[in-house]
Amino acid sequence: MITLLHINYSQDHSEKILPLGILSVGSALKKNGFAVNLININEKEINRTVEEIIKTNPDFLGISVMTGTQTKHSAELSKKIKQKSNIPILWGGIHPSLLPKQCLEESYIDFVAVGEGEETIVEFAGKFLKGEELGSILGLGYKKEGQPVLNPQRPLIADLNKWRLDFSLLDLEKFIFPLDKYKRVIAYKTSRGCPFQCAFCYNYEFNKARWRAWSEEAVLEDINFLKEKYKIDAVKFYDDNFFVDRKRALSLLKKINLPSHLEIRIDFIDEALVKELKDLKIFDMLIGIESGSNRLLQLIDKRFTVERLLEGVRVIADNNLHASYSLMVGLPTESRKEFKQTIDLMYKIYKIHPKAGFTLGAYLPYPGSRLYEFGLKQGFKPPATTEKWGEIDRFRKNFSSPWVNVRKVWTIRECFKILSWDFKPLKKWFEFRIKKNFYFLPWDIYLVERLAGVAIEEKGILGKLLRRGYNFLRFRKI
Repeated sequence: MITLLHINYSQDHSEKILPLGILSVGSALKKNGFAVNLININEKEINRTVEEIIKTNPDFLGISVMTGTQTKHSAELSKKIKQKSNIPILWGGIHPSLLPKQCLEESYIDFVAVGEGEETIVEFAGKFLKGEELGSILGLGYKKEGQPVLNPQRPLIADLNKWRLDFSLLDLEKFIFPLDKYKRVIAYKTSRGCPFQCAFCYNYEFNKARWRAWSEEAVLEDINFLKEKYKIDAVKFYDDNFFVDRKRALSLLKKINLPSHLEIRIDFIDEALVKELKDLKIFDMLIGIESGSNRLLQLIDKRFTVERLLEGVRVIADNNLHASYSLMVGLPTESRKEFKQTIDLMYKIYKIHPKAGFTLGAYLPYPGSRLYEFGLKQGFKPPATTEKWGEIDRFRKNFSSPWVNVRKVWTIRECFKILSWDFKPLKKWFEFRIKKNFYFLPWDIYLVERLAGVAIEEKGILGKLLRRGYNFLRFRKI
């Protein structure tokens, strides 16, 4: 038996995101005759899961790891397993693909899969379980006499249709969640990669700036199965860029015929497209606009200007579509003026589009991204160990950046989050904070966060009362 593990990194435990990475790799193993067990947990379940894994004693444990908090928790779990057993541990996913040598220097990691894992893990399982030589497996890293060895990289998968998801490997009911006004939403992906080359993004190294997609027939077969068997009423697409092929995207959305949440570039937005999206029941779009400074937009190679992105925002607002805008501060060489330009841009968008959502994070230097080496020259000191990368998470308030006060970034983000609520006294207070650039002593945010956390976690009558109070402030269902 092979066990594959994913530790949920979502800060919102109400969203049980389908672990598409281990599901795809597990499906590849099952297709090739291997017995496989998939485990998806959150950080509170690590100790229990360690005991379960040791008890089942798999042939090897594969862990999918993204840089950030997930790295920390994956390292914690791996260490605990190694303290009590000799189970071989393989790390795959974005983090070990970007830093394979550093991962292999850890005593608790035996192997790494670099890049897409489906073909690598099938070949690895076949050879490893027979005790055969591993040197010919493309995309694999291992240890020889205690030293890291990295085999040549494996080419990107040419035909994604070769690797389809086997939904029987998971209890899908656990991964259906409420979102907006929809009750049964599921995560899904129709493509991989992105042809754009944003200088801060891991995609440049991981997917070589290439976009590939599953066929329309394969996608529709999956979605129709999920509609019929699990009665899903909406889809949250996790494609890096859903509209690379506009004709394909619109055709898929029409045939899927479900409300959808997706990611799109702001410079793809025009009047004709937005009208189609409205007809197609798109209930939210995640749009990376990144900065309010044209100089920084050019530095990170976004290929649009502040003026162009505001045109897109106005078109979205005029058509009453919802969008969530993603921005970052703390880019290398960002001045105080440029920092303020980004916050001012967020407020300008809020005034144009009052129901807009925002995510604001500190720039995270991803190894392999085009901006990484520049970041090193500008003062970024990369963590010396794998576990320390767990402290670098752009949405956490304790992440240490050489270019920005991350706690202030967290405070600003929370202020904008509350602007989307419907309780006017709260909205007015937090709008005052933003307009006056007053982000000190965020006692009010801590109180609201505490109420939110207790409302979500608390059970019984008290939990119900707290949720009602919390929803009264937000006027949205949890």
